[in-house]
Amino acid sequence: MKITTLSFASLLLLSACTNDGDIYDANKHSKEDFSVEKTILLGIGAAAAAAAAAACSDGYCGGGGSTTVDYDWDWDYQPANTQWVCRGIQTGQYAELSNCAYDVQDDDRWPG
Repeated sequence: MKITTLSFASLLLLSACTNDGDIYDANKHSKEDFSVEKTILLGIGAAAAAAAAAACSDGYCGGGGSTTVDYDWDWDYQPANTQWVCRGIQTGQYAELSNCAYDVQDDDRWPG
């Protein structure tokens, strides 16, 4: 999602805030109701939301901006609960068991 400076400025011109926090409407509000400060804060909030949406548009959200993804998985036996789990090799995160379905069920990657 890309927002150009022109479309962002147009959005700000169409959206303004009142002192009460409402969206400014010239038909319902007087000029004294208009709040420059809240309108600027609306713009900052909109810019932050646009930046967050742009950062997540490639499918990598959260994790402090990390873009590490798993492309290989391996079994991990957990002796404390006597269960086999599937984990991503690149991140170490738990994964669906089906990701390890064609691997030999051994625990030679992670310490027990």
